[in-house]
Amino acid sequence: MRHRDPCRIRRWAVAVLLAAPLVSMAESTEEDARSEPPIEIESDRADLDAERGISIYSGDAVLSRGPLRITGDVMEVYTDPDGALQRVVVEGNPATYHDHPEGLAEPVRGEAQTMEYFASAPERAALRGAARLWQGQDEITGETIDIDLERQLVEARGDESRRARTVLYPARREDR
Repeated sequence: MRHRDPCRIRRWAVAVLLAAPLVSMAESTEEDARSEPPIEIESDRADLDAERGISIYSGDAVLSRGPLRITGDVMEVYTDPDGALQRVVVEGNPATYHDHPEGLAEPVRGEAQTMEYFASAPERAALRGAARLWQGQDEITGETIDIDLERQLVEARGDESRRARTVLYPARREDR
């Protein structure tokens, strides 16, 4: 029996729990690009197909941009014909996400077997397989976590063995 626990999270939760760094990767202008750090990807192997707009990084793949760090065993980056980011898929054991956006007291972290980010409308992110998203003691866990970045919604779902769970500490919110 599948347990379903859709969660509407206020604006702060989506911004804190993944949105801001991913949005900045997709929406930088030329002027922003000069002031923002570049996206760097390191791996044991890189296979790039510019004609198809697909880059596959394998073997301890690490994507970094300023304080943002995404890691996994395999990372696929998809771009459109103009080179704009369309989608990023990261697989790992687990794939991890770590960022410390400016103005937040604590870093935002995530992990799942697979993480997927879609830059084009509707902008969204998906964590699949033992998904976990947290900042400090605030945490969302489930088999899957879907984040609609445009409508600012988070939906966590459990599976047969484990229910979705959200733990928030609202009294500490002012400190973030």
